[in-house]
Amino acid sequence: MTTATAPPLAPATGRLHHLDNLRVYLTFLVVAHHVALGYGNLGIWPNWEEPENAAGALPLDVFVLFNQAYTMGLFFLLSGAFAPPALDRRGPGPYARERLRRLGIPFLAFLILLRPLYTLPEYLGRPADERGPYWQYYLTESNIGPMWFVEVLLVFSLLYAWFRAVRPAPEPAPPQSLRPWHFAAFAVALALVSWVWRMAVPVGQFVPVLGLPSAAYLPQYVAVFCLGALAFRRGWLANLPRRAGLLGVGLILASLLAMAFSGYAALDLEDPPPAVSTAHLGFALWDSLFAVGAILILLRGFERFANGSGPLARFLSANAYGVYLVHAPVIVGAVALLAPVAAPPVVKFLLAFAVAAPVSWAATAALRRIPAVRSVL
Repeated sequence: MTTATAPPLAPATGRLHHLDNLRVYLTFLVVAHHVALGYGNLGIWPNWEEPENAAGALPLDVFVLFNQAYTMGLFFLLSGAFAPPALDRRGPGPYARERLRRLGIPFLAFLILLRPLYTLPEYLGRPADERGPYWQYYLTESNIGPMWFVEVLLVFSLLYAWFRAVRPAPEPAPPQSLRPWHFAAFAVALALVSWVWRMAVPVGQFVPVLGLPSAAYLPQYVAVFCLGALAFRRGWLANLPRRAGLLGVGLILASLLAMAFSGYAALDLEDPPPAVSTAHLGFALWDSLFAVGAILILLRGFERFANGSGPLARFLSANAYGVYLVHAPVIVGAVALLAPVAAPPVVKFLLAFAVAAPVSWAATAALRRIPAVRSVL
């Protein structure tokens, strides 16, 4: 049986260098995001350094807030966009097995080999008479760090393979272009769904069964993964509106109005408004409009201004996935290394990031010299 194909995202003669570069940028942001957690006010990193002055760490909290709104959503969008061509080449069964190999094996490797290094400071930080043996902590603690993304992406990928097994891809359609109102409508619809979802799963609630630190954003992740797959089939990513960047700026400005209206009240995690409050709707409108706007700006910006490839860009791109796997324990080490340094939180963030990012890429490059590792990373 032949499988229908869709218009390519780019000419078949070359790689999509702007998307490779965008993926590298997002990986740097993920590393920076987790370094910021180590020095901000949220206190959710294994060896978090509580700032002496909460105001001094506020810029890091704002950075984390804006990152959270769109970064992982854009990762899921790109993953969804590349799922259809991969499945078309292999078929549903082989595609599912390939996803189990490329996502499942690194996920298990992190749990067995790297998670002990990542969670050890949290274990040691407990009172000695309460923490018990480490093996007991390891088996009962559900914190899987940033690997929740790999876990969720694996689930999405397997569900997509099943869906295509029972419902083959339609015949290819001519490339289509979306209009500005489509993006605004998608953002508003996503905000409404997120608002309802967060009545049961508030922002900041951890889901111990799956280890999801940002379960409140699950509707966004599902929506943009599906949107990415649909975008490939209909050629949307290759036919963004000419002024997609300006549209993105407009959506971001609209998001700030939503936040100013009432959304800021939802940021009070200690005493949040009632679940049905319009403050949560305002916050959902903010992060949905901001996410769509930021994604449009980055897609158009990297397409126009970061579409090249040189030795450094190829090195960063080849090792980006591995960096996602190894960066958490590297950051734990960087925070521990800089613990004796007396400096404001933002300065320590910059120092730790300057250590963690290059070490993560270097460690990944060294690991990928091993053929068995390179086959999955």
